[in-house]
Amino acid sequence: MKTHRMALFVSARQGSRERDRRETRQMLALAAGLMRLGHEVDLVVQQADEQVMAALAHGVRLVELGAQHRLSSILALTRYLARHRPCVLLASGLDANLMALKAGRLNRDRVPVVIYHATLISSEWHALGDKANGLRRKMALKYPQAALALSASDEITREILREGGVSRTRVALVNLALASSASPAVHGSQMQESSAELKDLQLMQCLGLLLKAAGVISSAKTTDAGALNVGSLEVSAQGGSVLNVSALDNSRQVVSPSAVPSSISVESPRAVMANSSERD
Repeated sequence: MKTHRMALFVSARQGSRERDRRETRQMLALAAGLMRLGHEVDLVVQQADEQVMAALAHGVRLVELGAQHRLSSILALTRYLARHRPCVLLASGLDANLMALKAGRLNRDRVPVVIYHATLISSEWHALGDKANGLRRKMALKYPQAALALSASDEITREILREGGVSRTRVALVNLALASSASPAVHGSQMQESSAELKDLQLMQCLGLLLKAAGVISSAKTTDAGALNVGSLEVSAQGGSVLNVSALDNSRQVVSPSAVPSSISVESPRAVMANSSERD
């Protein structure tokens, strides 16, 4: 199978709400699964914290935008898309979705943007209070620009259709709820969360939809046995390739494994966009 570079974007920062942390854990698990299938994966964050770095799977590249504010984050994300050109960008959560769609438009729609909601959009509005009305208007304007919208439930799908104005043909149901892995937990709930993983059917469904949004395949269906049927494309669960850090441009710097808690086994370096050229 041909290798594709995919980017996953989450906006959650340290100290964020539990809902945001849950979406971040789902994106970490998805990144690990896509990497195991042989693809190159970038996990893009506004600011990385130790928990994200500790849970990052071997071979997944961490890209930190290094921006403090919303506008500077959008501009940094736009520059990332222009420089690295992933075949598709998947964002998770209302705030990340809106930023990803704006960056995609600033990049002249060269990279298809897929949006995902793991929780009810109305619950996010409730948490935002007075800011909700402005975001509802932005959602109605920007969500129709998404190449594909993924939702975790039928109720969320109805909200995307009603409030986002997304065409029904571009909304798909994919629940990325995590299942605990069989490996023993270490250091309490933190390691238990980082060891959670996606089931094969969840992973293959999401992979097929991302490749379809990227224009790599024309259709993506799963069989009753859970195998992905994508025409002539062969999908095999091969191991992830080692990140070639030397291929990065000189504005990147590598995070030393010593920067991660010693209780975590780090097998590969992570390229982080933390240079001042990436900050606004």
